[in-house]
Amino acid sequence: MRNMKKYTGVFAIILQLVFLSFMVCNLHSCTICSTDNEDQIAAVDSKYVLPFIGEKDYDYDMDGNITDTIFHTIPPFYFTAHDSSIITNETVKGKIYVADFFFTNCPSICPIMTRNMKVLHENTKDIKELIILSHTIDPGRDTLARLNAYIAEREVNTRDNWYFLYASQAYTYDIGKHGYKVNADVDEKAEGGFLHSEYFMLIDREGRIRGAYDGTDPDEIKQLENDIRLLINKEYAK
Repeated sequence: MRNMKKYTGVFAIILQLVFLSFMVCNLHSCTICSTDNEDQIAAVDSKYVLPFIGEKDYDYDMDGNITDTIFHTIPPFYFTAHDSSIITNETVKGKIYVADFFFTNCPSICPIMTRNMKVLHENTKDIKELIILSHTIDPGRDTLARLNAYIAEREVNTRDNWYFLYASQAYTYDIGKHGYKVNADVDEKAEGGFLHSEYFMLIDREGRIRGAYDGTDPDEIKQLENDIRLLINKEYAK
């Protein structure tokens, strides 16, 4: 009996090690936002040209077979734009858009991000369905007047499809973290007092996240442009 218990204990330990090895091999570390539900890049079949970012779920038939994959989508939102218009999900419904988070007093990466977004904006002016949404994470200082002053200072031609958005701080942080899967928060240790992601998030016509691109890297901005065109010309081709 003593030997039996010994072997049983050893067997249990081996099972635990196998299980842990399996878990380690299948976990995905998130490079975008450190949330309780780590972002996962979903494997997709050949009808999709880009992956999906975020949680996923499934639809099943009566026999328990998977009939459809349900990917994470951006939740309903409501923002005021720099031109006082109201921007919601309806504004971008059926369109491809790029979202980012910034603040006008940012002393580090924001000016670089804005400059690179201007490059993307200029290089995609032929894509009529594309919209750009830039969310301030400092609404206490970034009033609509300040946003318009920033647009003028940075010589941004918003042209009907680039909106600088304003909402309450808590609301913006929440949709950043849980909607777009990026960090946005107050951080006294960070430059400018705020911590936010440098990523530009690519959202498809159905509101699903299809890519994340370092907004400070010109090569990734070019890749973002290429992926926008790939979505339109391949995945959405009639």
